[in-house]
Amino acid sequence: MIKYSWIATVLLCLLLFFFLMHEVQSEKTLAFDTYIEELFSVGENTFSFTFFKSITHLGKSKFIGFGSLLCVLYLWMIKKDYWTMAVFSIGMAGADVLNGWIKNHIKRVRPENHLMETAGFSFPSGHAMVGLVFFSMVAYIIMKEIKGNSLKWAVGIGFVCLVLLIGVSRIAMKVHFPTDILAGFALGAAYSLTLFKLYKFLGLKYFKKRIQIKYM
Repeated sequence: MIKYSWIATVLLCLLLFFFLMHEVQSEKTLAFDTYIEELFSVGENTFSFTFFKSITHLGKSKFIGFGSLLCVLYLWMIKKDYWTMAVFSIGMAGADVLNGWIKNHIKRVRPENHLMETAGFSFPSGHAMVGLVFFSMVAYIIMKEIKGNSLKWAVGIGFVCLVLLIGVSRIAMKVHFPTDILAGFALGAAYSLTLFKLYKFLGLKYFKKRIQIKYM
């Protein structure tokens, strides 16, 4: 039962995403958006503004693109882990394409009076979705190299907090509605879980096949 709990988690995340997409397409003002926006409202030239503006850059496409390149080079040249490198590359490219396709399909306009320059449509948040996929894979790569369980938990919790902060920063900067962030997290989580399961399942079959060929 626990073995297949990931399927239930993926389905719940997808259900939440499609529910939010339906609500957004109704073009009504959502009470959830209004409440959360007021909760994380920040004034310009304050410490909170400076902090969240700095954090939001960690989810930008340039940062994630450069970080992805470093990870691919590390897996290729240092670890020589070509299977993980391939999954990482395909996974990141797929997440970016999927996010862009949905944005252009929904065409939700961003909030007014945003506090920093931005472009493109709003739903779902690329920072939340693609950022979650990227940082979850980076966390996995790092945790593979760590032996102690306590340190693994610390790394995992640290990356979860970072992803959440990036999401909150987009609301604080008024460049996304809270539902954009929540939908991005939901779809990103479903995507990441599916990617990790395929990575382990197909990787196991691949390496078993290689071992069989080697000893034939």
